[in-house]
Amino acid sequence: MKVVVDRPKCIGAANCTGMAPKTFQLDPAKKAVVKDPAGHEDAILFEAAESCPTEAISLYDEKTGEKLFP
Repeated sequence: MKVVVDRPKCIGAANCTGMAPKTFQLDPAKKAVVKDPAGHEDAILFEAAESCPTEAISLYDEKTGEKLFP
């Protein structure tokens, strides 16, 4: 799965880092970045993306490029 963080939308709530710490981390600007898109199972990535209050996390099918969330 391809994981993308829309940095202008990110408010640093850190829900994603709490739910999927192997995949997400906060950078020095307190914005989420993807450190390892394969760090968690797809179900966990969906939960982390859904927990983002600003929908700053988008998920895509790596093979087809189809947007899966939001």
